[in-house]
Amino acid sequence: MQVNELKKDKLAREYEVKVPAQTIEKKMDEQLQSISARVKIPGFRPGHIPAKILKQRYGKSVMGEVLEKTVSSTSSEVIKQKGDRPALQPKIEITSFDEGKDLHYKMSYDVLPEIPALAFDKLSIEQLTFDVPEQEVTDAIGRIAGRNQNYKACDAKTKAKLGQAVKIDFTGYLNGEAFEGGAAKNFTLELGSGQFIPGFEEQLVGSKAGDEVTVKVSFPENYHKADLAGQPTEFKVVVHEVLEKAEAEINDEFAKGFGMESVAKLREAVEGQVRGEYEQIARTKMKKQLFDQLDAAVKFEAPQSMVDLEFNNIWERLQQAKKQGDDESLNKPEDELRNEYQAIAERRVRLGLLLAEIGRSNNLKISQDELSRAVMDHARMFPGQEKQVFEFYRQNPSQLEELRGPILEEKAVDFILEKA
Repeated sequence: MQVNELKKDKLAREYEVKVPAQTIEKKMDEQLQSISARVKIPGFRPGHIPAKILKQRYGKSVMGEVLEKTVSSTSSEVIKQKGDRPALQPKIEITSFDEGKDLHYKMSYDVLPEIPALAFDKLSIEQLTFDVPEQEVTDAIGRIAGRNQNYKACDAKTKAKLGQAVKIDFTGYLNGEAFEGGAAKNFTLELGSGQFIPGFEEQLVGSKAGDEVTVKVSFPENYHKADLAGQPTEFKVVVHEVLEKAEAEINDEFAKGFGMESVAKLREAVEGQVRGEYEQIARTKMKKQLFDQLDAAVKFEAPQSMVDLEFNNIWERLQQAKKQGDDESLNKPEDELRNEYQAIAERRVRLGLLLAEIGRSNNLKISQDELSRAVMDHARMFPGQEKQVFEFYRQNPSQLEELRGPILEEKAVDFILEKA
């Protein structure tokens, strides 16, 4: 193998590599020999197939595999010889190869920079403390009660209004025939909630207990059942009761509905949740202070390939946000936005590398339990699909690396905060 250095500029590296034809041929013969015992060719016993026949039959497919393995092994060897630490996977470009001839390829990558030592005791971080106001806990419990309201029956003569509910039986008819999934008994429907197709709830306004109402509506054109989409239908509705919302009484019985033995225990749980939110806000503010100081204290060049990758990820999310009209601040000239987010991408990469180096140099480790908890937290983001998420990570161990980064960052932040 011959290596020719084409570029060594700051963090950028580029090499031209030549692998002799004899090396390729030798690897080809070894690979063909390894498959000879597995393949079957009429007229030959497995393991006794002539090399010429094997090459004719399997040469092209084996050559692709040999080239891939050769490039992988030789590029790794080049990196080891040069003592480089690539920031990302090298880019490989095969520039010349024919059967029986030398293999020529180029490889390019950015190396990780030398990161200056950080004097932790020079950092000064304001640690925020707080008390959880009793009223905030009371208000939070009130919001829980508001989301779990009960209903009480109104007088039999009460006519239903929007915001009230009705207990009903209903059957839907399409062209005079009852259709599947269009009936229910003792169903509680809040009028004005938008639970049912447009126009249904409004036609029950003014009804009272004992009324029979014919509701005429059309299913939306984009309705999920194609046989009903856009179709005019009739629903025969029997109103059993008109119901009024009743404020939930916050007592021990109410608390038991949430798995708590008493209101006192419910308050403790809610206070813990509110405290957790305060702690998260306080930590976010402390991290902002810390990152600003790290950014100012430690200067080094970030690998351009990593900055470009981070910028492209940010820019893609930005374009999605612009399409959805999520943020008016994005309506700036494109050049201005690009410059702004290029600087953000560079800062993120530098801080990420700095925290990773702090983790590496101080032997900060991620336990299997921590990694398992991260997978569980990620799975909770997809209710009903937790099993598929676990299976995905089980079958794709390399994807776990994406979860390691945030864990290591938090460990490095804790390590610095202890010494700041």
